[in-house]
Amino acid sequence: MEIWYNILLNLRIIYDFFIDIIATLYHGSAKNKLPPIENKIVLESACSLARKIRERQLKVEEVVQAFIERSKQVNPMINALVDERFVSALKEARKIDEDIRCGRITDEDFRKKPFLGIPFTAKESTASKGLKWTLGLVVRKNFVAEEDAAVVQLMKEAGGIQIGVTNVPQLNFWAESYNPIHGTCRNPYDLTRNAGGSSGGEGSLIAACGSPLGIGTDVGGSIRIPAHRCGIFGHKSSQNLAPTKGLSFSKGDVPTLSVAGPLAKHAEDLLPMFKVLLGKNAQELKLDEPVDLKQLNVFYMTSIKCLRAVQITKEMQNNVLKVVQHFEELSGRKPVEVNFEETRYAMKLWSYKIKMEKTDFKHNLTNRQGRVNVPLEYFKYLIGKSEYTAYTLGNMFNILLPTVDFEWAKETLSKLREQILAKLGDNGVLIFPAESRSADYNYLSLLRTGISYTCLWNALEMPVTQVPLGLNKDGLPIGVQIVTSPYQDHLSIAVAKELERTFGGYVQPGHT
Repeated sequence: MEIWYNILLNLRIIYDFFIDIIATLYHGSAKNKLPPIENKIVLESACSLARKIRERQLKVEEVVQAFIERSKQVNPMINALVDERFVSALKEARKIDEDIRCGRITDEDFRKKPFLGIPFTAKESTASKGLKWTLGLVVRKNFVAEEDAAVVQLMKEAGGIQIGVTNVPQLNFWAESYNPIHGTCRNPYDLTRNAGGSSGGEGSLIAACGSPLGIGTDVGGSIRIPAHRCGIFGHKSSQNLAPTKGLSFSKGDVPTLSVAGPLAKHAEDLLPMFKVLLGKNAQELKLDEPVDLKQLNVFYMTSIKCLRAVQITKEMQNNVLKVVQHFEELSGRKPVEVNFEETRYAMKLWSYKIKMEKTDFKHNLTNRQGRVNVPLEYFKYLIGKSEYTAYTLGNMFNILLPTVDFEWAKETLSKLREQILAKLGDNGVLIFPAESRSADYNYLSLLRTGISYTCLWNALEMPVTQVPLGLNKDGLPIGVQIVTSPYQDHLSIAVAKELERTFGGYVQPGHT
């Protein structure tokens, strides 16, 4: 069996090699850099801006205007923001400034509202009152949300001012963000590269400094993939904590694999935003508990043997080893390399969990007005009449394939989870590759897509923080995932802060 695996692995390596050559020849070296940042406000963390507003060093209108102007400047290039409420946001900002000036906003109000006056965005599939809510589906092209998703409402109650919604793939089900309504979202570090998905618009806009904070969702890597490819921080939380009402079709009354979570340029913004998104469930976690990084039990893996995954590059493995070396120097103890064989089944195990959700993909594609006729849609696509993208057609085809053996998947998933939890306990983290490579060229995911490095942790229902580690030789973001046990989210976020201090974290596009 191992011989056949190695043969298939080598064939995969050869396939990826030729894809790289063809894509490089086609795209060349043009990167089309974004215009330089003029207002340094947009480079600051949300926490820093909130402090300056509280201390009367900045006005809310100044902050909101700065991000609006930057969004207007970069969005024609990256196509991340797909609907906006700039006029209303500025009106809200002026009202807050007036209330601060007149003393109607007290120190207690600032304490209760940690993001008072701070602009934010959310992905377009997350209902935001008065803004587009199409999910990338032509049948919903005129849909506007009538109320806010629960997590959007929580951000507004925390003082946040929403300035818009961002690009997504159809039904959030792809690792690139483009659809027939809004077009293609591009990576701010290289416009020929993709920004990831499904929270690709969030990743791109935040990295381009058009928004300080974003609400993402993650069912297979949808926060972490864009965070990695766009060089920012993102957190996929422990399961069933943040409310899901208003996330796509969710009414919030049924447990789901999808979780809402924060995306930000700065690690210090993750924890306070995460607390806000959790609402009353924040008390279920130890988010305020100090973490002694020197006493952490640190484990690491540099790859998994999943044939569905694009072959991992040395660069991505070296990112893990760089973090390993830092923790050895920090604690005086060498992190332990581990190998969990069942990780090679990442895609199969995730597919099993998705099937268990009993979501009718073909029904949802019609906005729940019927069911898609798959052969007919393939024909319509060939003659240019389909309302669906090539990747959505691919997802339709995958539905027709034989399902994984549920008993095998359930047993294997349980075994793998037990093995990993036995290592991590309640004071351990696993340093894990972010993906198999840095951001790929636009649309190349149609020829090779692999979310094995991210969807594995959704299947296992474990929290993960995506951490940027600067840029590679091509000027593209690189990073690692920090995995921990369920309800130990504070550990991976603490590690994210440490790695930001050590390696610098976010690097603005155009700066190496």
